[in-house]
Amino acid sequence: MIFCKKAGWGMTLLLLCLFFGMGRTQKIEAAVQNAPESRAEESRLDIVGTDREKQETERAAVREKKEQQETETGDTETDQATAAQDELLAELDFDTIQQEVDSLLSGQEFSFAGTVRSLLQDGDPFRSFRAGNAVFSCAKTAFLAQKGLMKELFLLVLAGAVLGSFSALFEGKQVRDASFYMVYLLALALILKNFQSSGENLKAVITSLVAFMRILTPSYYLAAAAAGGASSAVMFYQMLLLVILAVEKLLLALVLPMIHIYLLIALVNDLSGEEILSHMTELLETCVNGLLKSSLGVLVGMQMIRNLIAPALDSLRQMALWRTAGMIPGIGNAVNAVTELVAGSAVLIRNCFGVTAMLVLLAAGMIPAVQLLVSGLSFRLLAAAAQPVSDKRIAGCLAAAGKGYAMLLRLLLTVEVLFLLTIAILAGTFS
Repeated sequence: MIFCKKAGWGMTLLLLCLFFGMGRTQKIEAAVQNAPESRAEESRLDIVGTDREKQETERAAVREKKEQQETETGDTETDQATAAQDELLAELDFDTIQQEVDSLLSGQEFSFAGTVRSLLQDGDPFRSFRAGNAVFSCAKTAFLAQKGLMKELFLLVLAGAVLGSFSALFEGKQVRDASFYMVYLLALALILKNFQSSGENLKAVITSLVAFMRILTPSYYLAAAAAGGASSAVMFYQMLLLVILAVEKLLLALVLPMIHIYLLIALVNDLSGEEILSHMTELLETCVNGLLKSSLGVLVGMQMIRNLIAPALDSLRQMALWRTAGMIPGIGNAVNAVTELVAGSAVLIRNCFGVTAMLVLLAAGMIPAVQLLVSGLSFRLLAAAAQPVSDKRIAGCLAAAGKGYAMLLRLLLTVEVLFLLTIAILAGTFS
């Protein structure tokens, strides 16, 4: 009995050992079978990684080649644009323009062709044109030029005040009137002499501006026509001739003499003391201001109205030309590319040419404008200082001189704005 129990326990142990042994053997066999598969998977992953690296390398090489081709294409287009610009610039007459610029800007160095080429490269119109220091220098020069005249007039005002005080000690008005007329006539002579000189200088400046615009017109017309804006170029040529005619026949021949007459009548009116010519001075002042505003409004309005049609007509013609050229088999795209390149270069040259002309106009008008402004302010300040201590007629005489200088300044600014807007309207057209 005991033996049977021990035999039963032995068989049980033997079965358990066989079971666990078979399980371990199966695991070992499974591990041995899976080992080649793991090595094959690792090899496949290494191959995939290598392929990805090759693909990334190939993609990087393709991108580098594409960037190099784009750089070469950009360099080629830049060279073509530079060649087109040089060819168009060679057709413009810069020598004649430079001679007129030298005579207009006497004492200032300004290269017209150099400024145009500089604008084509960097596009900064104020790199070579520094207005702040120039305006300050002009104001200082004008003040020093007027310093002597202001001293003389101030001494006359003081002398008139002193003589007026002493004349009150005498009976009657003869001594007082004699002293007043003596001082007033001396001041009148100084004012008229200085004003006449300023008027002649202003006339010379405006005449030089007109001559510059006449010299500029053919070259600017050629630049505008090359930009594909034949209608806009014709409009500019016609309007510029009209503006020049208005400046010569209306502003110089009519408005400038009216300003001189206004000042003379105003001084005579203050001399009488009864304001017998006050309405005449008001009428002349109204006429001068009205003519200046009307000429500016009419001429600029005509240009704006015509500018609504001419650029659209040029754009339509240009589009039709490009579409027709693009329909040519084989070379249509190349013709379009070259045409767009040349047209873009011509538009850039036209605008740079116009901006350079505007800089010349600003530089030419800056000095006389500052001089007239300083002179007008000086007379106004002197009139304000003389009013409490001298006769009111002397203060009125000085104030009238200040108004006369303000009219001269307004005339110069009107001429400048007319020429500047004529150029700016054409330069701002889309073609």
